Amino acid sequence: MDLPGAGYFYTLAQVGITFAGFAALLMGLRQMRGASMSKFHLWVSRAYVQSGLVTAMNAMLAPLLFGLGLPERATWQATSAFVAIQSFVLILAVPRQWREATERPIELRVKIHIGLGLLINTGLLLNAAGWPFVPSGGILMLAVSWNLFAFFAQFAQSITFFFEEEET
Repeated sequence: MDLPGAGYFYTLAQVGITFAGFAALLMGLRQMRGASMSKFHLWVSRAYVQSGLVTAMNAMLAPLLFGLGLPERATWQATSAFVAIQSFVLILAVPRQWREATERPIELRVKIHIGLGLLINTGLLLNAAGWPFVPSGGILMLAVSWNLFAFFAQFAQSITFFFEEEET
């Protein structure tokens, strides 16, 4: 018996890997044009590649744990806890990483991304705790999808940034 939603998780993993590869190609295109990569370009590029790979890993975790014999409820709880904690670490590092990479002020869209990510992952911690509802895969699907969708939106907003000249 498959874990409910396993097909969705596998699809997210595939899309995450594709996104990571596409982001890496974008870096190559910039360099092929002869434009160098500023510290900020490198950080943004790394964030896009990392988001795709983290999405893939997180999406495959629940089916893996279930396949190893963990009961469904425990699978949702363990995966929710892992994804939430790992997401909090990554999200909370963004302001520091931004400041280390550039003197630009943090853009509103990034602040919104951070705020919604913290909110969704708080829901994921509640799912791990089994409160106020019985743990399920829905909030986990939302959290893993949010990571990818939010980076899609960030990517769409910053695509021209990669074809600009050096950061000013």
